Amino acid sequence: MTALGRVSGLLLALREEEVEGGVPLPVPLTHGVTLRSWTAATRTPVPDDGEALDLLGWAARTLGRSVCRWRATGTRDVLVDVLEREAAVHGCEPEALVAQIARVQGVLTAPDAVSAALVWDALSDPAPADH
Repeated sequence: MTALGRVSGLLLALREEEVEGGVPLPVPLTHGVTLRSWTAATRTPVPDDGEALDLLGWAARTLGRSVCRWRATGTRDVLVDVLEREAAVHGCEPEALVAQIARVQGVLTAPDAVSAALVWDALSDPAPADH
């Protein structure tokens, strides 16, 4: 449930920034489209809305590009600002939130339980090193 909550919280924070901050967001995050699709897709125990889940993947790629650009060049945008604020709330890095979106989308679109488990494990947080 933590991953689902983080995804919902991030998408909600992005929508709030767009509405309250008057800052246009890039497609697919514009006008809360991804948030509405995500909400609809997660109302059922096993989401079957392929379009909503595709939109979630597109959102993860869009957010990931912003973080990569910021880390590589120092260029910030509204997505990075929201990711940083949300990451602070969850005690993680912005990249972890992007990974959560990719993780959830990958699990929900996996063709079977074994594939879903592989995606979940591949994008899980690394175990802390023992010192």
